[in-house]
Amino acid sequence: AVLQKEGVEEVRTDGKFDPHVHEALLSQPSEAEEGSVIEVLQKGYRLGDRVIRPARVVISSGRD
Repeated sequence: AVLQKEGVEEVRTDGKFDPHVHEALLSQPSEAEEGSVIEVLQKGYRLGDRVIRPARVVISSGRD
């Protein structure tokens, strides 16, 4: 609550991988569309337009 009051927001991780706000740690086959975020390993945060910490995620490499 304190961070939200100061304007810190959580980075959205639903949908496509965005290299500006996400850090891909792994890529693995899945039913999801290629390049989609399928798991969040560590939440990311931003303050206004500036990324404080990118979200560390696993992305889909498509079907095997």
